[in-house]
Amino acid sequence: SVMPSYRSTLVRAPLVWTDSQFRENILIRVDASGRIEDIGEHLSPREGETQVTLDNQAILPGFINTHSHAFHRFLRGRSFIGQQAATTFWAWRDNMYALVENIDWSTLKGFCSAVFSEMLSAGITTVGEFHYVHHGKDQFDLDSAVLEAAKEAGIRITLIQALYQRGGFASPPLAAAQERFVSSFDDFIQSVEKLDKLADERATIAVAAHSLRAVDEATTQRLWEYARETKRPFHIHLEEQPKEIEDCISSTGQSPSQWLLGMGVDGGATAVHATFTPKERMEAFARTGVHISVCPCTEGYLGDGVPHVDESTRICLGTDCNNRISLLEEMRWAAFSQMAKHNSRAVAALSATRLFEAATLTGAASLGLSKVTGQLTKGYAFDFLTIDLTSPLLKNCPSSQLLDSIVFSLDNREIVAVGMDGDVRYQRK
Repeated sequence: SVMPSYRSTLVRAPLVWTDSQFRENILIRVDASGRIEDIGEHLSPREGETQVTLDNQAILPGFINTHSHAFHRFLRGRSFIGQQAATTFWAWRDNMYALVENIDWSTLKGFCSAVFSEMLSAGITTVGEFHYVHHGKDQFDLDSAVLEAAKEAGIRITLIQALYQRGGFASPPLAAAQERFVSSFDDFIQSVEKLDKLADERATIAVAAHSLRAVDEATTQRLWEYARETKRPFHIHLEEQPKEIEDCISSTGQSPSQWLLGMGVDGGATAVHATFTPKERMEAFARTGVHISVCPCTEGYLGDGVPHVDESTRICLGTDCNNRISLLEEMRWAAFSQMAKHNSRAVAALSATRLFEAATLTGAASLGLSKVTGQLTKGYAFDFLTIDLTSPLLKNCPSSQLLDSIVFSLDNREIVAVGMDGDVRYQRK
């Protein structure tokens, strides 16, 4: 079925989330390239302008998923949760490696296509794909599969090209799967610049050090400086497991978060997980502007733990292992896990509004897209999702309570339509 496009269209709906609130009688004028040319109450239709009314729907900015490993989705049904085989994160990791031991371009492309389409159906219009499975038949030949899949699905992507140099602090022999991840710094930088040329206007290339387990501190610093010089976001897996902290201290004298803070990281950096990062260093990250990408459904699924989050934490969200793809669920569990940990209903100011901003505005900042997407504002891309206001789940819900209901009560199935750059990419059956 052909999906509608709202380019060169005046769009209206009963409720639109703009300026951090739901407003009535708002019109959105979308230009020919899918950007918001104007938004407000008093827009008169131009002669011959297409007009569309999305009856019984609320329009919201599309969600921004700051941390994904698309291929992990294909471990679904193999959690082994509650069984001996599951005991630790590290046992799970062996299963994940087996999945990519013999991977090739078309398999990876298929994995990514399936996941990106599922993300769109969940209202996710932008994904940060943290990508380290680089080599199939040739060096870095798998990277283009990720960009191809995003382009076909119609999702905006920040491909977070990840450097991986060793299998741990003591550089143990590499597992077969890890051979697909590793490269020298120079070859890696070359791959980033090659990806720049492949990327269209809906794709940007960021960089990551996989972790301090996989990249030593001097090289991580070098990569951070490269990211700063080339104005790219920089991401890193940080302190998801106590073992990483213990091994880092015994081999280098400092913890990963101490190394990172010593590098002068700022708002261009995102630390992923920070599950075991101590309070004072979380506060230091907040002061320096570092984003923290939490992935509560994955951190629960893997039994990692609950990070230290407070009012100042610049929290954004990710679906990480993609076992279940729902930013609504991630928002809820970001709050519920904190509330349960502290036996309190007011932790870190995690209100519906703050959680929704984590899934949109802060996510855009983490991926370097603050001027592009994450809000329905003049000059921004019309990346959106709509919610079914006739849903029985919203019975007797006034608009003043709608966001709270969406964040804490709704599911993906209440999402009616999802679009990127004004083009509808998912329509509920």
